[in-house]
Amino acid sequence: MSDRDQRLYDLTQPPSSVAYLREAWRRREFAILVPAQDLRAQNMGTALGQLWHLVNPALLVGVYFLIFGVVIDTSRGVENFLGFLIVGVVLFHLTQRVVLDAAVCISRNLGLIRSVQFPRILLPAATLNGQTAAFVPALVLAMAAVVATGERPSARWLVLPAVLAAQFMFNFGAALLVARIGASVPDLRQLLPHMFRLLFYASGVIFSVEAFVTSPAWRRAFALNPLYDVITCARWCLVGEPAGMSVVVGLLAWCVAMPVFGFAVFRRSEQRLGG
Repeated sequence: MSDRDQRLYDLTQPPSSVAYLREAWRRREFAILVPAQDLRAQNMGTALGQLWHLVNPALLVGVYFLIFGVVIDTSRGVENFLGFLIVGVVLFHLTQRVVLDAAVCISRNLGLIRSVQFPRILLPAATLNGQTAAFVPALVLAMAAVVATGERPSARWLVLPAVLAAQFMFNFGAALLVARIGASVPDLRQLLPHMFRLLFYASGVIFSVEAFVTSPAWRRAFALNPLYDVITCARWCLVGEPAGMSVVVGLLAWCVAMPVFGFAVFRRSEQRLGG
């Protein structure tokens, strides 16, 4: 037997990050098939069934348009307020659903964690994939609705997949982070909706920051919000709203930094998850 064969390994030590990600990729079907089954099971007991994935964002847009576009009139400075609102609501709703679901993905699967050895990163990844798949019909409907408001496809629309990919990467990092925190702080699930209510207004979903915020310093502060960056860039693609360089740089920074940070936090304490 060679010296290499006789080498001893400490099985209590976690694998390297590269080996860990390689193992997660080998078992990637889990993060695809499980959310697909969950997606089919959702809303099965309701009259509209899977149509609720389309009805929910449509109702949100209708309510916000009535309150903020008609009653309060926050449409100042926006030529196509309905299209503006549709893009903001749909994209904000996607990240909100990913984060809220990821906050409980560990506690919801404690039985699986304690009985099977597998890379735990697959649980928030499955959450991300499931919510993103549920979002696709709403995105198609939103784009059709934007066209119905008078917008026409242009070369800018070709940039939209890159914006959505950046949001996907940010959502992945956020899912990893809240999954780790939620595993130790069960009350996080109750706090997150209130945090998202505040974030909703800080993301310019229902009003134009360019029209309502006059201070350049405050406008730059908005660019620090990743959801504002995503929504603003998507609006530039679909309805021609302006998107400054600080917003583009902010989006690029978030889509790189958040997955790295989320993975580092999640990976560091993975062995204690479900323990």
